[in-house]
Amino acid sequence: MKIKVWTDSNNRLLNWANADENRPVGPTDEGFEVIEVADAVGLYEKHASIVDGKVVPDADYDPDADRPKPEASPEQQMIAALALDVAQMKAVKSSD
Repeated sequence: MKIKVWTDSNNRLLNWANADENRPVGPTDEGFEVIEVADAVGLYEKHASIVDGKVVPDADYDPDADRPKPEASPEQQMIAALALDVAQMKAVKSSD
């Protein structure tokens, strides 16, 4: 598949998008380069380089570790606080 890649002056991948399969591979006058890849594996923006038209992901980059952790909603926080209050009341009551 062909993709458009935008890189910085060090050939670091800034952004990518699917390209028309009829586009020629190589640099364009539009500010991006068209390359051909087998799949989208390793296309980590800001964590990969484009070397000789190939994607080279950073060796030490773990995309799973980079995902933001979900935060509890206000409702979930309130339920957790109420559950803690109930547990504390039960603990006080059982020690009497």
